[in-house]
Amino acid sequence: MKKLIGKWLNAKSGKADETKQIATPDISRVIKMPPAPPVSAAEIPAPAPAPEPQHEPETADPDDLADRAEAAVDAMASQFDAWMEADLDRLTDAWQQAKQPGATPEAYRTVFMCAHNIRGAAGSYGYPAISRLCGSLCTLLGETHPGENAALINLHIEACRAAFIGAGKGDTSQSMADAVCDALEQSVAAKAGHK
Repeated sequence: MKKLIGKWLNAKSGKADETKQIATPDISRVIKMPPAPPVSAAEIPAPAPAPEPQHEPETADPDDLADRAEAAVDAMASQFDAWMEADLDRLTDAWQQAKQPGATPEAYRTVFMCAHNIRGAAGSYGYPAISRLCGSLCTLLGETHPGENAALINLHIEACRAAFIGAGKGDTSQSMADAVCDALEQSVAAKAGHK
């Protein structure tokens, strides 16, 4: 069998040496391009008008720009509550899924992403306590495996809900939110220090 394959390969390689190179014909002499149709003077487009000279842009009054930006934010402020409530609902739903027996790391990753998104947006929406709480929750989730720290995660999420409900209800509400943030941040730091 080896001899037969060897003969076949030798026979094939011998034919390759006998193959002649065939020159590619020049077909430009065979294919003729039709001449372009004649164009009348009426069909020639008129030259474009010269561009107008550029003027220096007017500078806007910084105070006027700040007033307009503040008015735009105020116009959207009514939507901030709805956006924050929807974000907190997504966080709560993700946590409900992650609490289930047999939850995967992906379920905890979803809770982390919800908390991370809220942390970034809450300050802009006027909820600094929720931003702090979600930052602490992200730190905790970074150190947590499925099934661990459920009570502390739950406290963070409930504190976010309470901060949302109590937002804008005076200094007492704000100082309470700050105290809860401090306590939960210390708990997370203690958990992270034990690992």
